[in-house]
Amino acid sequence: MRIRNLTLLSLTILLVSCTMPSNDQKYDFDQVSTFAAQTVAAGGNAQTEQTPEPETTPTPQLTSGTPSDPTCNVAAFVADVTIPDDTVMFIEKPFTKIWRLKNIGTCAWTPEYKLVFDSDTRMSAAPTQPLTNISIAPGESVEISVDLIAPAVAGTFRSSWKIQAPSGETFALSSGPFWVQIKTKRGSIIAWKELQQGANGAEVYAIQSLLDHYDLTTLVDGVFGADTKKQIKIFQKRKGLEETGMVDPETWETIVVQVAKGSNGKTVNAVQYLLKTKFGYELEIDGIFGPLTEDAIKDFQSKQGLTENGTVDILTWQKLIGK
Repeated sequence: MRIRNLTLLSLTILLVSCTMPSNDQKYDFDQVSTFAAQTVAAGGNAQTEQTPEPETTPTPQLTSGTPSDPTCNVAAFVADVTIPDDTVMFIEKPFTKIWRLKNIGTCAWTPEYKLVFDSDTRMSAAPTQPLTNISIAPGESVEISVDLIAPAVAGTFRSSWKIQAPSGETFALSSGPFWVQIKTKRGSIIAWKELQQGANGAEVYAIQSLLDHYDLTTLVDGVFGADTKKQIKIFQKRKGLEETGMVDPETWETIVVQVAKGSNGKTVNAVQYLLKTKFGYELEIDGIFGPLTEDAIKDFQSKQGLTENGTVDILTWQKLIGK
């Protein structure tokens, strides 16, 4: 340590000498000694005093398009470009619905994003289709279209849709899916197979089975005879319909009954009979709506462009009966 201090003292004197004043000035060597002593003291402390560097906590990074980034995929409704809500149109009319939506999230909607059916009535549209063929940056708007067909039944129908990101996440408006809602009317279009005395086949079997639901008993044999006509006229009178004894579209839409998994009876018999004899599904006609019947209905609905819910609603009945 003594040797080290002497070395520091020598270096200090040398440095001071380099800045010594000219010959006509005097220099205080006592100051030099003091300065050297302070330098030695500082040198001794440098070995023991160390300031630790502060630890830093890494900042987590959010990846766009992941569930951890709720601001990534968000849409806002701008306008109905075509088909405002409750537009009236004839049954089975093809139409194109166009919405204008705005990207109010932080992620661009690339061509990998899709338009997907969410709920209500599918109206024969493809359940999944491309959203756009270009990228829609945050803050930009885009017109989104889907081709649909009005249901074959008179009434009010809605088709609800969402957007699907490449990650599989679905999103829409802050209030939920965006939709198209229409009101259909029958007009002169016949969407149901009309039946009258003398007819026969699976559709007659179905109407005879449905009559039983209303306690109007007739032989269920697939032959439209005088007794079937009589029971049809009684049903029409009860429901305030024209008493023709013919099964026209209005009679079909009034007589069909919604059935689903857990239902049983002759109405289920009719569904199973139609699926088996008209569409080739391998089902036992036992009047019990079990898993096999539900699976057959879902497959049938998918092929017919209907909502795949496994429930035989009025739209499914219409496809089963045909025209």
